Amino acid sequence: MLLCGAVLVAVLLVQGWNIQHYPAFSDDEGTYLSQAWAVQQGKGLAHYTYWYDHPPLGWLQLAVLTWIPSLFAPESMTVGAMRGAMLVVSAASAVLLYVLARRLWLPRWAAGLAMALFGLSPLAVVLQREIFLDNIAVMWMLFAFCLAASPNRDLWHHFGAGVAAAVGVLTKETMLVVLPALLVTMWRHSHRDTRKFAVTGAVTACVLIGFSYPLFALLKGELWPGAGHVSLWEGITYQMSRPGSGFILDPGSGSNEVLRSWLYYDHVLPLGGLAGAALILLTLRWSVTARALAGPALAVVVLTVVALRPSGYLPAMYVIQALPFLALLLAGGAASVAHAVFSRGEVAPRLLPARRALAAALALAAVAYVAPRWYEGGRTALTADANSGYRAAAGWLATEVPDPARTRVLVDDALWLDLVHAGYRPGPGAIWFYKADLDPAVVKTLPHGWRDLDYVVSTPTVRRDAPTLPTVRDTLEHSRPVATFGEGEDRIEIRRVAGAAR
Repeated sequence: MLLCGAVLVAVLLVQGWNIQHYPAFSDDEGTYLSQAWAVQQGKGLAHYTYWYDHPPLGWLQLAVLTWIPSLFAPESMTVGAMRGAMLVVSAASAVLLYVLARRLWLPRWAAGLAMALFGLSPLAVVLQREIFLDNIAVMWMLFAFCLAASPNRDLWHHFGAGVAAAVGVLTKETMLVVLPALLVTMWRHSHRDTRKFAVTGAVTACVLIGFSYPLFALLKGELWPGAGHVSLWEGITYQMSRPGSGFILDPGSGSNEVLRSWLYYDHVLPLGGLAGAALILLTLRWSVTARALAGPALAVVVLTVVALRPSGYLPAMYVIQALPFLALLLAGGAASVAHAVFSRGEVAPRLLPARRALAAALALAAVAYVAPRWYEGGRTALTADANSGYRAAAGWLATEVPDPARTRVLVDDALWLDLVHAGYRPGPGAIWFYKADLDPAVVKTLPHGWRDLDYVVSTPTVRRDAPTLPTVRDTLEHSRPVATFGEGEDRIEIRRVAGAAR
């Protein structure tokens, strides 16, 4: 308890420090939070037409997490302020990882090491701060692994593991690829006499709850494509047909850029975890620790294989799903090395001091290698302010526009809620820029296209996607900047549309 508590305090301090300022707000964060806001306000499953892009359970949970602070300070329902809710998720995930490590027979110090690696790695600090569904899904999947590895071997634990796994998949559907690893863990930790019942119950619970999503679409008449409505099938085909980002090891590919962004913050956890997975798989036959960690090792292998697909799309948040398993395997590898060093075997006891000296030397060498690299990777996260431009733009739009209620602005979702709280009408006033071209319900409110708009907020996300969105592209071309915040590619411009029809 003391060790777990001490590491947890360190994790929360490091992740909470400077959380509103770094990393830069992303459109995905704004989207999930805006959808959670729509749920809180009773406006439906999303702030625009819900089109089955992801199962809604993720932002339903986010709506619960942010509900109490939004009651006391409605204006705090913005990306920066509500990042604090992710600290609750990080804390739960870190504690669950410690419990899982102990249930997988790692010694206490190794369980604490896994928890520290998971919560204090600069890569984890940056990604776990952000309002991503992946972080919530990882929490549920860790809960499922803890139940699957329960030392009591109760049937309800295994049924509960199936339920938790289904919740994790319905939070972020990409967690599907981790289910075989969960099944391996349950198989190894269930009692031989009740294994069939345990596995059957877990699989049945997971499948039945998972099918609630297509059943929801079926009951709404939105399972299959049709005239005048969205469909689950169209959402699935869109996700499956997204252009690939190239082979991850091919310099210049989009996937390689994502990989380099991960390694920029930390290469110790990703590469060390992969090495730990290789060690576990090579020693499965004679190592008890390796057999206990077979499930997490399989999870890393499957996630790595999926990332290596040259035709697949690799998002920046993909590695979040692998972080707890990488931390477990790296800590498990360290525990295996320590066991080999301290195991007496047939060696005379007089050699034990030498072995202790060797273990101390290895530990010091590891700290000397990791500390400066984590310092460089974490210093930016703890000191930089990447969101001053967003705050300044939100302030300008709140104070310099004479009549927000009658003004129409194209904006990315990272700023959408800021504008709503500033008095812009949600939907027809503050318009998420994608919807101006992709949502028929919004397109019909813009009969003259860009001429029906007053402003467009040009952010890196807007400029990146504008070439494929005709209305957004034309609005940028027919506008001039009236306020600019920041410089270079990260600048944010507030642009006044020239020749508006209204």
